[in-house]
Amino acid sequence: MNTYDYPYDDLIHLCPECRDLMADVVRTVSALPKPPPEPDWSCALRWLDSLCGDRGSVLALDAAALVDDGAPVPEAVPAHERERLESTLAFLDAVAQRYFDAEVGLALRRALLIAFDRRPGVVTGARSGALLALGVIWAVGHANGLLHPVGSVTDKELRGYLGVTQPGSSAGAKVRDAIVGSYRWRSVERPWTYAGYRSRDLEPLGRVELLVSGTRAQLIEVRDRALAAQHADRPP
Repeated sequence: MNTYDYPYDDLIHLCPECRDLMADVVRTVSALPKPPPEPDWSCALRWLDSLCGDRGSVLALDAAALVDDGAPVPEAVPAHERERLESTLAFLDAVAQRYFDAEVGLALRRALLIAFDRRPGVVTGARSGALLALGVIWAVGHANGLLHPVGSVTDKELRGYLGVTQPGSSAGAKVRDAIVGSYRWRSVERPWTYAGYRSRDLEPLGRVELLVSGTRAQLIEVRDRALAAQHADRPP
């Protein structure tokens, strides 16, 4: 009979000597000194890594306004895909003018084109351009702290303006995953000493080019304070 046919308990049998050895191992491991807790500055830097993509991007952060790189809608796409992209861009421009500013509008445009480049089905498979636009706004908005509860604009306001009934998270999670790509950033909890432990923090996209200047200015404050604390922790 195959051993997998036996119940799990029947597959494990330890002789008295093995049990004693296992007990010795457990006692030895338990007696080892526990590693020191991670310093707040280290956790804060890892939190920044998840927002910006890597430590190099964190160290290179500046607070300059995003510049329009003129990235057009891809030329070599079928007509129905072009129509979906252009209609969604029109919704994004309208929302940026109504609730935010031109810089946020640029970040929204970039996010849509990144999502389309990485996972076109997320764009073409959306129920409507308005719902897709709400998803892009959800992802970029939470990455920059523009939406409630961190920001002032609510999902309900956006749904009413765009004429959709589904919450932004329904399409936003798909847009976020498309932007992030194959590596999903694990949400790092920011230490409370760095104004963390809030009900909702920034959504980690790992894309510094989707962060507006106001957001990056706040991140620079966290970075500089964390680097100063790291330097102070180093032995002379």
